[in-house]
Amino acid sequence: MRHVAALQLLGILAAVPVQAQTQKPDLPDPIKFFNTFDVVANTVRAVLLDMEHKIELDDRKSGKIVTRPYEIITGSLTASEVEKVAVRNAAITGILVKARYSVDAIIEIVSPSETLVTIHTTIQALSREVDGTEKWVALDSLGTYERRILGRVSTRLMSNRGEK
Repeated sequence: MRHVAALQLLGILAAVPVQAQTQKPDLPDPIKFFNTFDVVANTVRAVLLDMEHKIELDDRKSGKIVTRPYEIITGSLTASEVEKVAVRNAAITGILVKARYSVDAIIEIVSPSETLVTIHTTIQALSREVDGTEKWVALDSLGTYERRILGRVSTRLMSNRGEK
């Protein structure tokens, strides 16, 4: 009798469609550092350069640092690698052949000794359609690169505290 009940339960569970979990953006909050604006801005710039980004704009008056697009993957594994760092838009019908991202760092003065840093990334993938046309499509970031950059900025600022 227990075997019959177990088989019925298994049948019910098998009949329920299994849906893949859809990933949702999980962007990190801005981080407040107890350092002056110049120290933090210089650190953010140094971290981006260490990560091999090319700085396109460094506007200290507006508190913004922008990088040029940095290619993260190319080739047949592009789609699977992109899914690790971004939400793939269901409207993308082509094959993803490469991906890139650029960074916008926003640095704000909270007080003379406190600075807030926000990191945004713009992730794009090159989609190739069956007819050979290609276009860059925007993807929603999962927050991977933002957390990585903020973590490196934080580590560098904390490690420099004892050297003053």
